[in-house]
Parts: sequence; C-alpha cells; structure tokens
Amino acid sequence: MPRNLWIGLPGRLREISQAATAFERGAELGVTQFTSLGGQVTTLAPQRSARKTKFTFDRLSEDDAAHLDRLARRIDGPGPITVIDPVTRNLLDPLQAEGRSPGAPASLYWYVSGGTGKLERPSGTGHAIGAYEWRTDSAASELSWRRRPGAGFPVAPGMELRFTLPTTWRAGPCTSRLHWRDAAGSLLSSATANGHTVTATAPAGAAFVTPAGVAGEAGWYPLGGAVLTIGDPHVPTAPVNLLTADQAAGRGPTTQWETSGVTLSTDAEGYVVASLAANTSGWINLIHPGQPGHPVPGPGFVGLVLPAALRARSSSCSYTYFNAAGTFVGFSTEWGVSKVFPTAAQVIVGFSFDAAPTAFSARLGPTKLLHIDSTVPQLAGEGCPAMAVTGYTDSPARPLPYRTISIDLTEVTSASN
Repeated sequence: MPRNLWIGLPGRLREISQAATAFERGAELGVTQFTSLGGQVTTLAPQRSARKTKFTFDRLSEDDAAHLDRLARRIDGPGPITVIDPVTRNLLDPLQAEGRSPGAPASLYWYVSGGTGKLERPSGTGHAIGAYEWRTDSAASELSWRRRPGAGFPVAPGMELRFTLPTTWRAGPCTSRLHWRDAAGSLLSSATANGHTVTATAPAGAAFVTPAGVAGEAGWYPLGGAVLTIGDPHVPTAPVNLLTADQAAGRGPTTQWETSGVTLSTDAEGYVVASLAANTSGWINLIHPGQPGHPVPGPGFVGLVLPAALRARSSSCSYTYFNAAGTFVGFSTEWGVSKVFPTAAQVIVGFSFDAAPTAFSARLGPTKLLHIDSTVPQLAGEGCPAMAVTGYTDSPARPLPYRTISIDLTEVTSASN
C-alpha cells in the first residue's frame, strides 16, 4: 500500500507529505563482464546488491526541504539514515522474509532473545538455498528478528505495526510480540498477542521495533513467510481449524473422541470432560465420524492446540495420515507442527497421558487442529535498509520559499553516528 516517504535519523523520522514527482528505486548491481578471445562472455556479480533510490520533489515546503538539507549535509550526524519508502510493504529483508541467509550466518537476521534454541540448516532435501530453521527444547523460548545495522526496524510514534510469524508457526500455539525501543536501542515496552499475528501502535518515544515470536511448543520452526508491515491492509494467510465446531468447542457426542484409560462425560453446561484416575495412563484420539481421519485440504503443516490444563497434563502427541482411499501413509510424533505427508488426504491426531499419583479431570475444549498450506505465496520482503545520502541538489522554486530538491540514497550495511 503506497504511503508517504519517511526519512530521518533514528528517533527523528519525518514524514514528507508531498509525493515525489520522480521516484527511482534500483540496485547497484556491480556486474563486471569479460569476453575471451574465443568470444565466450563471462560475468561476475556480487551475491547481494545494494539498493539505490532517488527522490525528486518539485516545490517542496520550506520545513521539509530544511529537513532533507540537514540530512544531506550531515549536520545532525553522519548516519545511517532511516528510510521507509512509499511502496515498501513487508519491511523484512527479502531473504529474511523467506527464512534464508545463503552464504552468511543466520545471526544477521535472527537471534534467540529468551530461553534456548539453535539456528541451523534443515536436514534432508527439498529446502530452499540457505534456508534456516530454529530448534528449541522450551515452549517459552523467544526468537527475535534483527535488522542491520541498528537496534530494530524503524518506526515513528503513532504508526500501526502488524507482525505475523512464519508460515509454519501459524499451525501451533505460538505467541507474537513487538518490542518497542527508543533511539538508543533501550526497551520501552512490548505488545503481545496469543497467536501468530500482533497489531499495535508505536508508543511515544519509539524509534525502533523488534518483532519476536514465542515457540509455544518445543520443536523445530522454519523461518520463511514472516511479514512486518506499517499501516497496511494486507492480512497474511491464516490457518484453518480442521475440527468441526462441536469438537473444537469440546461439546456434542462423545463419539467424536476415542479413548483408552480415559473416561469421558458431559458436564452441566454440555461440555465433554476427560477424567483420568490416579496411577493410570491413557490416550485420546480426535476422530472424524465416518472417515479414517479429518480431511486435509492440501500440502503444508498441521498442529494441535489444546486447552492449557489439558496440555499441561498430556505427555505426547501423534499424527496419523491416510490417503483418500483410507490407506495409512505416515505417522509422526511431535508437539510442534507436523509436515503433511505428500499423498495424505486425512489425519487423526491424538495425545497421551503418563501415569501420575493424582487423578486428573479437564474439559476437552476449546481445541484446534490447525492446517496451513505452505505453498501459498506470502507478502515478499522488500526491506528498509539503512542508507547514506550519495547525491543532493537543492534549487529555488517559484514562488519562494518553495524548493526543488533531488536526493540520492544508497544502502549501507554499517555506519556510526
């Protein structure tokens, strides 16, 4: 969604309310070419290309012109300059938004900001070049998204930010966060949402935001598909609950569940209650009456989200997949999201309980069996890199004090104020 240009030093972003009469956005390709005596052409190019932008304003207001002039002449410091251009939507770096960092460490884009976890390349084949995933053994661990250089992604007070966690995370019980920071990088406050998307308004004093996600379950978390936007109507792909309305709410006939060692009953409010005697183990499967399992809409990932009391007592989770003919095709055991087997059309999900000295009783709802299609394209990352002024002209306009200004900007990877 087009917006006005925001430009300035960290903590001093200014909105240039007049649209540029000319706006160019390209890249410093740095390609060199060599032709052999035999006529064969060889080209050499760097792995990444720095972004270059150019804005031209006709009859710009005096205050806006003065702001650009100070930036160009480095009166308030050498930079880097923060730029949010009018057409960028997903502020994450293009590779970062895809969960990739080929030829570079993952620490350029992500860091563990709470608990435990390790950023590593996924095993097996079929992964994108340079793909990373986060593995953690704690449901409370937090991963943050990094922008370089700087303490976070640039914001100004009053901006509405929306952050959505990577595609695969959305099938599980995750938590999304926005950490607001001042111009020095110190934490001001945080906004938190139970789920894969958090939307919040930047508070007074905010100069940066650090998006983050809490795992919700121990397991592995691919990093592709995250989205960070400012005042944008785009709503990223949301998961679908495969359970029927009654089963999701934990109501209706008890035949929607099959059990061993667990007793099911219905309370006075119509909710199904699972009871487990002391020193007894057991399990519960969520089934789809009349079919081997719940229909799976397509490829992607599924994940089980249980009520807190039920999840705290359960010990393991399993997914059993069948094809359209009802033939078994695969099985996985994990509390994190499970990848749908290639030929799977149906899934049964179950969870078990270890024996414990005390009896246990809890409602079966609300419960979610979430599915997300990982093949649906997400909003591509365009980035908001730190930039330096590399060209600047300022001409009087008619009538004075309006000015005609042209400013050239080039991406930088590091700078000091």
